[in-house]
Amino acid sequence: MAELETPAQPPRQGSAPAWTSAQTRTQFTAIAWLRWRITANSLARRGGAGELAGRASTAMIFFLFLFLCVLGAGLVGFLCVSQGHMERIAWLLWGIFLLCQLLNIQLGQRATNFDPVQLIRFPMRESNYVAIRLFFGILTPANVTGTLMALAAALGVVAAAPALWLQALIALGAFAATNVLFSRMLFAWVDRWLSTRRSRELFTSFILAISLAVQWANFTFNPAYNHHSTHAYSLSPQHLAWITHLLRSSAPVLAVLPPELAGSSLSAARLGHTLGFAGDTLADCAYGALFLLVFALRMRREFRGENLSETAFGVRPAKISPAKLRGGPTPAATQTLPSAALPAAARLRLLELVTTVLQKEILYARRNMGVLYGLLMPIFLVVIFASKFASVAQSPVWVFPAAVAYILLAVCPLSYNIFGLDGTGVQIFFLAPVRMRDVILAKNLLSVLTAAIEVILIFFLIAAMAGAPSPEIALATLLWAAGTLGVNLILGNQRSLASPWRIDPQRLARRQTSPLSALLSLAVLAVCAGLAVLLYAGCLWLHAMWALAPASALFAAAGMGAYAQTLRSMDGLALQHREELMQELCKLS
Repeated sequence: MAELETPAQPPRQGSAPAWTSAQTRTQFTAIAWLRWRITANSLARRGGAGELAGRASTAMIFFLFLFLCVLGAGLVGFLCVSQGHMERIAWLLWGIFLLCQLLNIQLGQRATNFDPVQLIRFPMRESNYVAIRLFFGILTPANVTGTLMALAAALGVVAAAPALWLQALIALGAFAATNVLFSRMLFAWVDRWLSTRRSRELFTSFILAISLAVQWANFTFNPAYNHHSTHAYSLSPQHLAWITHLLRSSAPVLAVLPPELAGSSLSAARLGHTLGFAGDTLADCAYGALFLLVFALRMRREFRGENLSETAFGVRPAKISPAKLRGGPTPAATQTLPSAALPAAARLRLLELVTTVLQKEILYARRNMGVLYGLLMPIFLVVIFASKFASVAQSPVWVFPAAVAYILLAVCPLSYNIFGLDGTGVQIFFLAPVRMRDVILAKNLLSVLTAAIEVILIFFLIAAMAGAPSPEIALATLLWAAGTLGVNLILGNQRSLASPWRIDPQRLARRQTSPLSALLSLAVLAVCAGLAVLLYAGCLWLHAMWALAPASALFAAAGMGAYAQTLRSMDGLALQHREELMQELCKLS
């Protein structure tokens, strides 16, 4: 890349060679070709066909969601103009803006095939580096959704008022570009804020608080969730007056933000105020230029070699006991164990290994925003749903089983990428004198303990808020959860070794598992849930509810027994897939 093309004219004596636009185009072409080759090679390796199928399935779901959002935006834009409420276009644009940011948080920024930061090693202009970093993450699902929804809204406006076709395309095109630039600026700085552990914890707390508040407001004030509740929360006149005053007070501030500017520009165009339309559109474009400038400042620091790694900061040295400082062996180490004590010593070493790895996994999970969000949000939603049945004399029989299935929906995907947070540390497992099956057992214990704690917690929450489930339903649900977790651990361990997925906690741009692994976890949970429904329906039809718990016990025994059997083959499977592990987890990110 440094010498892709020579300058068209030789440089003058004593001056640096002039960089030409042809060299810039060649650099961009080389980077695009490199990304394509890395993607094609990743699909050509073992398991690449399955990953391609997983991505295709995910893309189909996304396109369906995208189609509904775009169709809704176009219809709303058409109705706002046709019914003479042009000012409500700003409400639609606020919805698009908030949806775009919410999707960016939920789905994350698109992970690239290689880290573009590595490009600073090559002779490249700062402006070219900023352009490359801008376009590397511009095609995220959230940005594509927001842009197409804005263009659909413009088409809706044009369908209702054909004379405004040029103004609608200009105003909403400027809004879409500003929205994308805001997302790129925001999440470039979010990655900077996530570079240290303390900032990650604060950011995680902020995101959790906002998400929980939004979910609580949705389930509390949305009439769709309260029409069967006798204790639905209703706003008092004082609360309504306070909210109205707050909205009126914030209106001058909101009026100068991009969604309101785009909406007011269309209103001015509808009234024939050309200067008003031009002024609001230029103000919207000025916001986009400001966002691009702030993004460029972040990329400038990155281009100049800013080190965001936590290893750059000082680490407190660990305390070492005086016995270890003297270097002498401890008395226990010099003793020769009798042959009868060897099995006990092996069990003790296994217990120490499992405890150590489990402590490390808990520490990793506590510092990972995606894991914490996925584990805490289901409990909060279960509490909200359980509160809806607090006034019912007898809660439905499906409340506790549905809550347990929802908890497993968040816990089970974690077992499909158990080495994702280890990074280059995965090499230690192959160098240390330990069995890989013991390491995997310790990692699986985190999923088991997490599921057990959350299931016990929601049992007591549901019992306190909506009434305890019947003993046979509770026992059958717990046994079904044990069997489902065992099946997921079997497939999860195999996928973790065959298709690992590196997770970088310092960036928001990473999924927790590969697309195919995520789909497999959903499919396994859906099949197990369908089996439970069929079992319950059969017992209900035969009037033999007493058989529900024994049948669930057979399922749990089969799932856990198969897990124990497959655990013995993990050593050979890890050696067989060690190249995939090293290639994915030890690469630069």
